Amino acid sequence: MKSFHCLIVLVVVLIGCVAAQERTLEGQLLDMMMPKILLEEYNNVPREDGYNFSYKTSDGTIREEMGIIMNPGTPEQEMVVMGSFGYEDKEGIKTVTMYTADKRGYKPRVSIKNRKLNPKLLASLAG
Repeated sequence: MKSFHCLIVLVVVLIGCVAAQERTLEGQLLDMMMPKILLEEYNNVPREDGYNFSYKTSDGTIREEMGIIMNPGTPEQEMVVMGSFGYEDKEGIKTVTMYTADKRGYKPRVSIKNRKLNPKLLASLAG
C-alpha cells in the first residue's frame, strides 16, 4: 500500500513537472513573438471633481487623460473626459489621437506627425 502511495505521488510530481515545462515553452514562445513592454511612467490622481491619468511605455506609447465632473449635484451632472494617446510606428511616423467624451459620445481627432514622403509619390510628382 505504501508503494502505491509513493507511485501516486511520483506521478503527480511528474505531471506537475511536464505542465511547468509546457508553460515555460509557451512563455518562451510569447517572449519571442511579443515585445516586452514596460511602463516607464504611470500617474493616476483621483480628485474631488474628477481625475488625472497618464502613462508612458518603453515602446513609446503615451496616454494622458483628465476627467472632470461638470455641474456637480445637479440633474445635468456628467463626467467630461479629455485626453490623448499616441505611438510611433517602425517607420518613425508618430500618430496622436486627441479625444473628448461626454454623455453625447466619444469624439476622436487624429493627427499624424513626422510623416515621411513616399519616394514613389515624389517620383510621380517630379514627372
